[in-house]
Amino acid sequence: PSLLGAPELHSLSNLVGWAYFCAWSVSFYPQIMTNHARRSVVGLSLDYVALNVLGYVCYSAYNLALFSSPDLRPPGGDLVRVNDVFFSLHALVCCLVVAIQCCVFPRGEQRVTLLVRVALVLTTMGIAVYVVHAATRACPTGCTWIDLLFSVSCVKLAVTVAKYVPQVVLNNRRCSTVGWNIDNVVLDFTGGLLSTTQLLLDAGCTGGTLISDPVKFGLGVLSMAFDSVFLYQHF
Repeated sequence: PSLLGAPELHSLSNLVGWAYFCAWSVSFYPQIMTNHARRSVVGLSLDYVALNVLGYVCYSAYNLALFSSPDLRPPGGDLVRVNDVFFSLHALVCCLVVAIQCCVFPRGEQRVTLLVRVALVLTTMGIAVYVVHAATRACPTGCTWIDLLFSVSCVKLAVTVAKYVPQVVLNNRRCSTVGWNIDNVVLDFTGGLLSTTQLLLDAGCTGGTLISDPVKFGLGVLSMAFDSVFLYQHF
């Protein structure tokens, strides 16, 4: 029998969604507390921190736009839930707190690499130019807000891959995970699993697919993959 519109699935999806919100949201705090307790960010990749801020700026904009504007929602149904919006905004605030800690606390010889700095500047400039073109309709090929959101979602997914790599390399080079809190990894893996589960439930309710919200799907899968690497490095 069809599961479309089953109230039980909607209720379970809401429960799983807020569970992932809690797991992923809480996952930011162990690192913040570790930095504060050590009065140091040595062992935490600054490239990871910088890319994380950019990623959650993009993810917040993506979720807010899709949640608030019916015209931008995917054909398979609205798979961006209110917990997605709250999570992305809360995550952005937490990332900014960690970034401030990196500016205040000793960081040893660690620096944001030139490659990441260039990538941040070029990405920010590219998005700004696209926004201006979409707002003024100055693009000859017809720049739309939907195209902009798709581009922003691609940035977030690319950042999700790129941001973990410097931390993996740093852990491997130091042969240590000191300074990189493992609790946030466990919670991050849990959040990724629950987020993907909610997407599966929503797809069953609406008749959509897992890739109806490719950003959420990609975030969940990629987070679990890299978290598995961090768990291996730590243990």
